[in-house]
Amino acid sequence: MERKAVWFSAFRWVVPADYERWLEDQALQGWQADKIGQWSSLRMTFTRTESRRFRYVFDFNAFPNRDYLNTYEQFGWEPVGQMASCFIWRKEYSGQRPEAFTDGQSMQARNRRVRNAVLVCLILFAVGTLGSLVGAGINLAMADSEDALSFSLEALLFACFSLYLWWVVRQIQRNMGR
Repeated sequence: MERKAVWFSAFRWVVPADYERWLEDQALQGWQADKIGQWSSLRMTFTRTESRRFRYVFDFNAFPNRDYLNTYEQFGWEPVGQMASCFIWRKEYSGQRPEAFTDGQSMQARNRRVRNAVLVCLILFAVGTLGSLVGAGINLAMADSEDALSFSLEALLFACFSLYLWWVVRQIQRNMGR
């Protein structure tokens, strides 16, 4: 049985529609995602099978109601797994590609939920950056260069994550206009 692993897929295809298309392309190439779990955003495994046409759905739902799973399943969607609050569904098809969202407004609402979740993370990392910079400044003023360097490196790391998250928000925002 041939298998492959893809690293950091959720960080490379950050727009939900792009992530869905990427999973669909993998299926067309004969690679089926194994069960998607909490760590699949870091490392996702695929098994070689026959080429199949699946419609994948990336649905961010932090607080699903009790009918959430049953509703998707009643319409023929198969749960592939869940990464944090992101549920991944798929449905095999021939002919026209099925839609999970009944209208443009529900898809926009999904994209807003994803964007807002990333915005919260961005704000937290930006606050961490500022806090680390303040810590570096205080330690410099106290002539503690070792701790100042430590805080500066921490600020750099937080700033890198902040920039990445800002880029993600921009990508999602651009996609919302389509």
